[in-house]
Amino acid sequence: MLVVMHGAISPVRAELPDDRTLHGWVAEMKEAPRGPFVRLRWYCPDGTVAPVGQGCGSRGEGIQHGEWTDRVIAMRAGGFKIANVLADLDGTEFAGTTADMIWLKQILVERFLIAADDGWVLRAGYTYRGALQAGDEEAGARRVLAAMLDDPDWRTDERFFVLREAVRLLPHQREAQDPAAATEIRQLAGSIAHRDPRFEPLRAKIHGMPDPGDAERIRVYASTRGGRALAASYSSLAREVDRLYEPGAAADAIVFLARRTDVPQVAAELHKQADLLEVARDPVRRLAATSYLSGLLRYQARRWTDPDPGLAFFEASLALESEAYGAGNALLPEIRRTTRRERLDVLGYLANNLYGTGLITKRHRDDLIRSIKRLTAAGDPTLDTYRQELRYLARAPEWAAATLDLHFSETVAHIARIEPQARLYPQDRLRGSPLLLYSAVIDSLVLDGNRLAGIEQKLFGATVGTGLRALNPGVARGILRTDADAADAVNLDSNGIYLLPETTADLRPVAGILTQGEGSSLSHVQLLARNLGIPNVVVSDRLLSTVRAKDGRRIVLAVSPGGVVRVEEDGSRWDSILGAARPTDVRIEPDVEKLDLDARDFVPLSEIRAKDSGRIAGPKSANLGELKRHFKDAVPDGVVIPFGVFRQILERPLKPGGPSVWAWMMDNYRSIHALRSRPDAQRRAVAEFLGRLRAWIERVDVGADLRVRLARALEERFGRDGTYGVFVRSDTNVEDLPGFTGAGLNLTVANVVGFNNIVEAIRRVWASPFTERAYSWRQAHMENPEYVFPAVLVQRAFPSEKSGVMVTADVERGDPAWLTIAVNEGVGGAVDGQAAESLLVNATTRETRYLAQGSTSTKRVLAASGGIRGARATGSEAILDDIEIAHLVELARQLPRNFPSVLRNEEGDPVPADVEFAFANGRLAVLQRRPFVDSASARRTRYLQELDAAARARGSQRVSLDSVP
Repeated sequence: MLVVMHGAISPVRAELPDDRTLHGWVAEMKEAPRGPFVRLRWYCPDGTVAPVGQGCGSRGEGIQHGEWTDRVIAMRAGGFKIANVLADLDGTEFAGTTADMIWLKQILVERFLIAADDGWVLRAGYTYRGALQAGDEEAGARRVLAAMLDDPDWRTDERFFVLREAVRLLPHQREAQDPAAATEIRQLAGSIAHRDPRFEPLRAKIHGMPDPGDAERIRVYASTRGGRALAASYSSLAREVDRLYEPGAAADAIVFLARRTDVPQVAAELHKQADLLEVARDPVRRLAATSYLSGLLRYQARRWTDPDPGLAFFEASLALESEAYGAGNALLPEIRRTTRRERLDVLGYLANNLYGTGLITKRHRDDLIRSIKRLTAAGDPTLDTYRQELRYLARAPEWAAATLDLHFSETVAHIARIEPQARLYPQDRLRGSPLLLYSAVIDSLVLDGNRLAGIEQKLFGATVGTGLRALNPGVARGILRTDADAADAVNLDSNGIYLLPETTADLRPVAGILTQGEGSSLSHVQLLARNLGIPNVVVSDRLLSTVRAKDGRRIVLAVSPGGVVRVEEDGSRWDSILGAARPTDVRIEPDVEKLDLDARDFVPLSEIRAKDSGRIAGPKSANLGELKRHFKDAVPDGVVIPFGVFRQILERPLKPGGPSVWAWMMDNYRSIHALRSRPDAQRRAVAEFLGRLRAWIERVDVGADLRVRLARALEERFGRDGTYGVFVRSDTNVEDLPGFTGAGLNLTVANVVGFNNIVEAIRRVWASPFTERAYSWRQAHMENPEYVFPAVLVQRAFPSEKSGVMVTADVERGDPAWLTIAVNEGVGGAVDGQAAESLLVNATTRETRYLAQGSTSTKRVLAASGGIRGARATGSEAILDDIEIAHLVELARQLPRNFPSVLRNEEGDPVPADVEFAFANGRLAVLQRRPFVDSASARRTRYLQELDAAARARGSQRVSLDSVP
């Protein structure tokens, strides 16, 4: 089969066998004599393909390389762009408005696999003479890089890291490299193979896909299989390969770059710094020199706009990273002999180096430097301040991991379906960067801070510094399960402690949570878990293998309010410490006497008030009505459908001639209660009852009278049918209460367009409190399940450009001087567990500290025809700007003044507000306001209090920064 490889990828996806079969195909390619190729062909300039013996002739100078097998062709058509032949690319595939970012990132992950897995699918193929030519491959890579560097879209901060990775991974002759060196190596390898035929596979490797590891391959061959007469030739070839790839050329790369700039001041500064780097021998001085240069180059990144100096710029940046990595490795054994201040200085150098690599943003780098200055600027800090700032500095590895996740998580997950080793790329990239030393230094300081405070973070008996970060306080006992994923979130056991890839929106109640990714600390499920005292801890990648090794064991997960973490195997000794069950004091007790189920008139949102909460509608509508009274246009308009409408619907018969649905529900609740001593039977009865009830509600005819009244109310409020979209939101009497948040338990149907669709959405919202998930979260804390009534809020859709959640306190420390904000681009930001931009903002000074980066590559936007569609996120360094933050600070200032009676807990004490917000064109919209409630039992549990006792007692002690820990 002759295939022309030039041109863009066809968007058509071929039908492929299952992933297991594809993985088998990949394994076979690794061992096949010709790898992914079936034969050699000439690919001619006019698009024709010719046999090797024929060539392109008068059609011009072609390119010879392997022709893909039918399997490779099928996999590529099905979306797996493997066995890429770079010689066939002209660069336009990855530039301009039609740049194929998906294909590019698959190429880069494949280059990682080729290096990490001895050639990967090209393992045997690159010894197939003529299948790949190093010169042609390098030329193709050079064309790709030149096209990207010449494209203005690639000169943005958002694409910096990917472009730098392309320069790092694509095989091309370095700018400062002797162009004759590679040719000389190929010639010498060919000469050896002519005299030693057994050397031919290695010669083909060097010709087709050279890399720095070739020197060691040559030496191993010479010592095990080589001819004695050629010993000098093998040695000479290995030395030439070493010389071609020798590291430590950072100063030379900087000098080369200086010669390519036409700005004298920049050139002079680069020459000066290159001289300092050249003479730096001490690891700390080398690290300081690379730090300054890395930051300078990244700051000047947009200056290098032409392809040639641009390539030299990235190569200099990569050389600096290699130099910093080497200096870090040399410094690592000495760290334990350095003072605290010296270690903080090293962290500052490394922060600038990480910024230079693109693994963290400028705003992250600046916040790290400010944190270090807060510790070092005014004498010796208190222990509380020392530990607080170290916890902040310990976030940098999460930020770097989030950068990789933003750019490559989808690609890695896709390729991992056919090659699990693809999942090694992120950790390989991080461990090969200055982050390796940063993690070691911050870990030593965090351990030091914990030791001074008299506390230890424990993971199955081992003391750890960083790597366990508390999200929600609480204590739990249960079976550890490490094999769950997002798709399993609705089927989890309430007695399990689960390691999850992220905290998902559909999570059922569980005993405890270990998360690989924090997502949004203010997501609905996080707020719910915090409310109910369900402990949650972020676990770093380096500790995951330890956790997974305990899968299936009974464990204890304890997280103190002060952030002390214990993850231990369960045993009888814990009985006296904790008792048999996880403590909770949450009780859901709706005011039944207040319910007015005879009220059935629709109410404009602007007319509903706090007194109506629990009477005709839930706290959501009542709170928003009060907000609209004070903030008017900031709250989108809406219509409230009271409890009584739903209750009236339940008077209809379950089936013709049968009892009313309400009577049937009461019978079922009594039967379910009677089964409390038989939990398995009770679970089956609940599932059957809820499934039948939901099905009836979702199909019920609401009646002509209700339809007419609703149509009239919607037209009066929003205009002609079909000209607007609405969010149809659940508003029950058992959520947003002083003691129970219920966040995200029930359904919101987004951006519904058209009257019939709105009616259908109302039925779905009525049914949503009766899902097994909502029932199970609620019923563990409620005596009378029959007193759950949903109202519905039909609210005009707000076209959010960015949206999120704000809590008017520091969630971690409870400090009301700070606001905690989580935000994403698009609609529904932060509430569903997606990785959100998380900030701490001082309510007085507006100082902003970044906690986490919004590392999602997509956003949700309103579709004109209704519903939500996906779109590419900008990936911008910061989502909220200073003006928008100022709007949120002002909103936070006004809330307790305007709503003093609402923002209180069950004991009547003031509590922070939990606010959902959005922005469009700089305009603030307020979409929700509820009390922020955490778990009182978690705060009062004696064992958890004891974990924090030593730290509380020693917090005011001073820490000598000029001492060695």
